[in-house]
Amino acid sequence: MSQISRTEWAGRWDAMVQAPTLTKLYWLLRVGVAVEYIGHGWAGLSRSRAWLPYYDLFGIPADFALDYMFYITGTIDITVGLLVLFWPARILLLHATVWGVFTALLRPTVGEGWWEFLERGGNYGMPAAMLILVGLGGWSVRGWLQRADAPTAVTDRTLDAAHWAARGGLALLLIGHGGFGAFENKPYWYDFFDFFGITRSTVDSANLMVVFGTFEIILGLAVLIAPGRALLLFILGWKLFTELLRPLVGQEWFQFVERDGDYVLPVALILMSVLYADSLRRRAPAAPPDPEPRSASTR
Repeated sequence: MSQISRTEWAGRWDAMVQAPTLTKLYWLLRVGVAVEYIGHGWAGLSRSRAWLPYYDLFGIPADFALDYMFYITGTIDITVGLLVLFWPARILLLHATVWGVFTALLRPTVGEGWWEFLERGGNYGMPAAMLILVGLGGWSVRGWLQRADAPTAVTDRTLDAAHWAARGGLALLLIGHGGFGAFENKPYWYDFFDFFGITRSTVDSANLMVVFGTFEIILGLAVLIAPGRALLLFILGWKLFTELLRPLVGQEWFQFVERDGDYVLPVALILMSVLYADSLRRRAPAAPPDPEPRSASTR
């Protein structure tokens, strides 16, 4: 690497570090949505057999889905992810939000249970938060197709709405994932425990699925009640650790990548708390000046 390239990289890094908090939040959500859709498209191109019931719901035979529809769906998702990364038009963010809700709803529709819908909270909460942050396109087609760059300022109302989209998405994904263990006894959870040498019989006798599932549900409820910075940092570490277990026990890497909302949303909420603090400081009334001390002659 040449000296010039090192200097350029250092300059870009400094610019990113010194960027306003709102700009950092925008880029965090933008990259997060892009990675989410690239990961989801990767699952399609990998022809994940778990998708077959969703195609069957619409009368699409398994052979046709495997030969054609997986590649079409996967390519569209990856294209959306790349476009969000390089040209984040509002219509793409709207599509990402609606498609995230739609694909999450397919899971209980085919009989997988509502916990599956909740666990995908990051898939629709993250693009919704970014769309709210950059503003809707209104009634103008051009407004929806234009590139949505980082806003220089947002109203408190906009920040509140984006905050609740992110907060709700994070809470739902935690509650949904906790429901996998507490109520559904997901079979692949045994693989996670086995990774640490905990046998199936020990898991069952100690009710470890219920314990850890309930713990995650409590984390989700805590996010809804009081998402403090310490809690959010813990959740960030917890989700990175637990979701990394997926590829470590043999699941495809896209299972970790497409859930990047699990790791983006805690950081987004921390950045939003900084913006809230800045807003409160701006709105705080100025302290009245201290009265001048009276001279001895006026006492």
